[in-house]
Amino acid sequence: MNALGMSSLENQTLALAGIFQSAALIEQLAYQGELSQAAFDCSFDTLFTFEAESTLEVFGDISGLSRGLKVLSEHLDGSSQASAKNLVYYIMSMLKLSSRLMRDSQLAENLQNDLQKIEVQSVDFEMGRASVVSKVDGLYQDTISNLQPRIIVRGEHNHLTNPGNAAKVRALLLAGIRAAVLWHQLGGSKWKLVFSRKKYVEKAKQLLAGISP
Repeated sequence: MNALGMSSLENQTLALAGIFQSAALIEQLAYQGELSQAAFDCSFDTLFTFEAESTLEVFGDISGLSRGLKVLSEHLDGSSQASAKNLVYYIMSMLKLSSRLMRDSQLAENLQNDLQKIEVQSVDFEMGRASVVSKVDGLYQDTISNLQPRIIVRGEHNHLTNPGNAAKVRALLLAGIRAAVLWHQLGGSKWKLVFSRKKYVEKAKQLLAGISP
């Protein structure tokens, strides 16, 4: 996972930004009923990247992760003015579920096989993005929803009860868990999140600075 000359810290920062991006988009969708389509597409598409040769290839490009990198740097260095309560809850829950998934190799294999089937169906039947999101939503409810801790999303009732929003939320949760699995595979751990937070912040800011406006 060190292709393109990226360091271990850079790779871990990208994966960590993927977790933060999913959490931030869930928060935005739950309270505002809308989100950045480009950021959502970046996170969602990682679910269908099965044979990536690098961490960057998983996410497509760094610009797609700009939201996650920004939120990561703001929250880990304490500069964010927004309440982090829900964000931290989502991130920690996704990290815990990713650990459970990594211990259950059969479930992990089944998830990947089902995602590959969805990808094939989307091509064969020329499914639109909303239909693919709906398929992933169903997969999440059949699998991850049965694991503990079950993630409770907080927000505005009218936004959360909208079927399209609810499907996107579950798709983002799965994308966040996928990023968390990747982060663990790259050497990330809860202790690194505590003791290397300044390094993650510095690297996130460097990566953001390198994104063309």
